[in-house]
Amino acid sequence: MVRRRTFRDAVVLVTGASSGIGRATALAFAAEGARLVLASRSPEALAEVEHECRARGGQVLVVPTDVTDPAAVERLARLAVQRFGRIDVWVEAVAVGIAGPLGSESVDEIRRLVDTNVFGTVLCARAALTRFHTQDDGVLVLIGSLLSVFPNPMVPLYSMTKFALRGLALNLQQAVAGHPRIRVCLVLPGPVDTPFFGRAANHSGRQLRAIPPAYAPERLAATILACARRPRRQATTGLLSHLALAAHRIAPRVSESVVARWGATFVTRPAPAAPGSGSLFEPPPAGAAHGGYRRGRARRRLGEWLGAARVRRNRPAQR
Repeated sequence: MVRRRTFRDAVVLVTGASSGIGRATALAFAAEGARLVLASRSPEALAEVEHECRARGGQVLVVPTDVTDPAAVERLARLAVQRFGRIDVWVEAVAVGIAGPLGSESVDEIRRLVDTNVFGTVLCARAALTRFHTQDDGVLVLIGSLLSVFPNPMVPLYSMTKFALRGLALNLQQAVAGHPRIRVCLVLPGPVDTPFFGRAANHSGRQLRAIPPAYAPERLAATILACARRPRRQATTGLLSHLALAAHRIAPRVSESVVARWGATFVTRPAPAAPGSGSLFEPPPAGAAHGGYRRGRARRRLGEWLGAARVRRNRPAQR
């Protein structure tokens, strides 16, 4: 993939674009003048982010899409190419979650989780790479998690799906190794302040939250843009995330135990919560980039400092 200085007129497809990481990423690409294809389950929420992206100067095509539907994913890719002629970057940011010990959820909830986070990602990766091979160019960005590396017994099934996504990324990276202009990047975020936690299926008995100190989704969006500009196999955001991954390389068993205990303890609040399926089966009508978990100036500043993206200065673009 040729390195870019700017994304002006690049065609960028973002799934999960109506909320959280996907929404922040879409807005960041729009600010650089990209031509955007935005997908999520909620037409109402997509209309909101479409308006925001157009206000930032981006050209936008909105395609309501359920990534668990093979025909819908193919339609998404086809409409993107019909409208803009190609796809330069595909950011796969769809994710749903389940919290609670194994056995507390329903079988239907498990199926929906795996269908969305694993099967849906496979369908999108297949559609993206098919177009990239046709045009001999493109970057696929998969959004994993620190839970692609570390266990968390409070969200065991969600973590399992993120381990699967990391396995997919590693295999796809080898599959495209002979095509230097096609790249697959894996991004492993730490705790991010998005609506994800309030919309996850919750059987923990307590309210969920982003593990403090969470950082703003715009920080992660900056890392995603950096990967699309200068593709690399794996990237993360924030000092704590870098330290956690470094510790795992040195002492995997110890670091897994520490992170699992920390995550399981701090991903919930003391306040009780009734069990529910969240947005697993029905998308919320409205979207937002932020979840409202970064309250207090000191906490926000700490999250910003620990979550500061390490974005290297880019080399001159060749196109």
